[in-house]
Amino acid sequence: MLEPKEIDGPTARARGIQQGWWAVTQDGAPVSGPYPTREAALVGIAKRGEDQPTGRPGEDPVPAPE
Repeated sequence: MLEPKEIDGPTARARGIQQGWWAVTQDGAPVSGPYPTREAALVGIAKRGEDQPTGRPGEDPVPAPE
């Protein structure tokens, strides 16, 4: 399940991402973002759904059929 989390400047720099609100996995891995507000992150999570690709390089943009 994805949840919104604000990632601050030092943490963002350490992870090589931009600071802001992110959709993160239960183990804290950023999946989608950054968003300007917590509310925007919640909307992004709701629109995205958990079964969508992360947009990371090398990932197939279309999930495999089940």
